[in-house]
Amino acid sequence: MKMTKSIKVEIPPELVPYLNDDPEKKIKILLVFELYREQRLSLRQAAEILKITYREMEELLEKNNIYLDFGKRELDEELQYGFSSK
Repeated sequence: MKMTKSIKVEIPPELVPYLNDDPEKKIKILLVFELYREQRLSLRQAAEILKITYREMEELLEKNNIYLDFGKRELDEELQYGFSSK
């Protein structure tokens, strides 16, 4: 089981209104978005971190105008996932 790590982040007051009612969730989503954009997380990894389905992750990315990158890495992951016993 993977462990989580708590960190303290100071947010400038002018950014606080953009964090909605659940700042921790919003910051986590934004971090996942950026790591996905940087190709450090796959679509499936991003979904697992946010505890949502693969399809929900696709929809969340589309809703936030984030390009879906489906390259060789994602294809290999999909093939591996499809042939696994999960």
